[in-house]
Amino acid sequence: MSRHVAIVTDSTAYLPPRTMERHGITAVPLTVVLGDQALEEGTEISTRSLAQALQKRRPVTTSRPSPQLFAETYRRVAETGAAGIVSLHLSAELSGTYDAAVLAAREAPVPCGSWTPG
Repeated sequence: MSRHVAIVTDSTAYLPPRTMERHGITAVPLTVVLGDQALEEGTEISTRSLAQALQKRRPVTTSRPSPQLFAETYRRVAETGAAGIVSLHLSAELSGTYDAAVLAAREAPVPCGSWTPG
């Protein structure tokens, strides 16, 4: 196991899968609520499908990942040998995602810092 700093983000980063794989970036999915369906962004609903729903003016909302989901992700990346984690997210003014990441970081098995753009 190599000692490295892991990067965790959320699905709103919309990074190409090849970029994420190349740089070892892990994304925690938000839940997209489309009508009466709650779907995991990136696995149960694609970016293309989400964009089409927005173009058709269908009601779309999102729900932040739970602190538990972030905690599980932080544990998983720590098990790969990460010496620390940098967790990058959208603004706390737009979503509770940042707050969920901060809560989970307090219990992370390795040092974990969350950052959000101003």
